[in-house]
Amino acid sequence: MARKKWYRKILYRLSVAVFYFFYGLRCLISPAVFCWVSRPFLRLFILFVIPKKRIVRNLTAAFGKCYSDASKDGLARGVQDHFRENLLDCLLQLANPEYVRRSISVSGIEHLESALKNGQGAIALGAHIGNFVLLGTRIGLEGHAVHTLFRIPRDRTVEKIIKRFLPHYHQSVIPSLTKRIAVKTILDALRRNEIVHILGDNLKNGRINVLLFGHRVLSSRGPVSLALRSGAPLVPMYLIRNYHGRMQLVIEPPIELTLTGDLATDIAQNTRRVISHLEALIRRYPDQWSWLTVRLNKGNFVHLEEPTPRQSSYKNTMLANERTQGAIDL
Repeated sequence: MARKKWYRKILYRLSVAVFYFFYGLRCLISPAVFCWVSRPFLRLFILFVIPKKRIVRNLTAAFGKCYSDASKDGLARGVQDHFRENLLDCLLQLANPEYVRRSISVSGIEHLESALKNGQGAIALGAHIGNFVLLGTRIGLEGHAVHTLFRIPRDRTVEKIIKRFLPHYHQSVIPSLTKRIAVKTILDALRRNEIVHILGDNLKNGRINVLLFGHRVLSSRGPVSLALRSGAPLVPMYLIRNYHGRMQLVIEPPIELTLTGDLATDIAQNTRRVISHLEALIRRYPDQWSWLTVRLNKGNFVHLEEPTPRQSSYKNTMLANERTQGAIDL
């Protein structure tokens, strides 16, 4: 445990140093020259912190034998290249407040506008696909109040950086810890008819047994639980880099939630629908799925026994949840 703690601390310090180096460099030279100079250095940094071997191992754990070894190598290089370009885009936005507006096209904005007409806010259902950091930025530039649920590292230096530079991204961050405060903050934002961006492909913390790539995993019930409690629609959206190299924000129609009268059953069934939707998205853009950069193993994709749904009414469960605001896993 101590070794892991020191590893994280060193990684945070290295990341902070790299960030300030490139941020200072961008302030000194033009965007074109900055990209030309930065790409080789960022590539070396990414090769160090996100080795190809790890990505290939994650691809094998997630997709099994769906891809050949050659395909996995190609996908791994794609993951690294997209990660590098995403970092560049975030740095360019810091230096030019109009960069995201000019660089990202939007399709389906009418689905979001329609969802907000109910006055109950909207839950932007996202995933670790493409440049998910700038998704809230692009929507914020449309004049909407956007909040992104994010697990902020427990490191003072990282926290200071986020606080200092967050205004450049036209959104606020809701820390996922502590859960009780996070849930209350999310519900308050939805009551103000604002947008909360939640990444639904959490593979490390969850309670709902679902199928993902043919594996049993435990998925977070947060997006569905919050939608059922608040009445806010679940609006799928993702920001990908298309085959022409340009970024595109895609906003889809809200997911229709099924209601049976039993809250536990509804959460489980609708969470499975959400994961099925996200799996189809990931299969379309596997080289833009950032979860492949973290330390996963087959332990994240295991067979689990199907739990027996609790037999409880909506009213009783909702009252229990209101008494325990942190009951939703995020």
